[in-house]
Amino acid sequence: MHKTETGEKIKAMKTEAARAEMEAATLAKVRGLEAGAVEREEEARRLRSEAEDLRPKARLEDLRVYTVEKVKPTVKGEARTYKYWYASWWEGDRARNVYLGSATKLSREAALGKARKIKASALGIDL
Repeated sequence: MHKTETGEKIKAMKTEAARAEMEAATLAKVRGLEAGAVEREEEARRLRSEAEDLRPKARLEDLRVYTVEKVKPTVKGEARTYKYWYASWWEGDRARNVYLGSATKLSREAALGKARKIKASALGIDL
């Protein structure tokens, strides 16, 4: 997966969960601090659960939207250039490239929104 904002948030949450687990293990060794160890373990479980819940959102953000230029000859022998929006992402071990529409009719934001909807339905994720 490429770096995304949500992906970085997930990574930070997992790091914090690991730190909480280490603190819980340390607290469990000291008499009288077992309650604090239990709290830190619960905190670590909560962070890991939240990180797992964010995984589909991070997967949707991992999306590349770009333009493709195609040059086509006209009847008069001139060349005309057309621009199209495409999106690509990985589904398993295969890259999927999807046509989104003409660059003259769609803005980048609209193309990105359309690509997210298509990717969400392809991956079975509810928006």
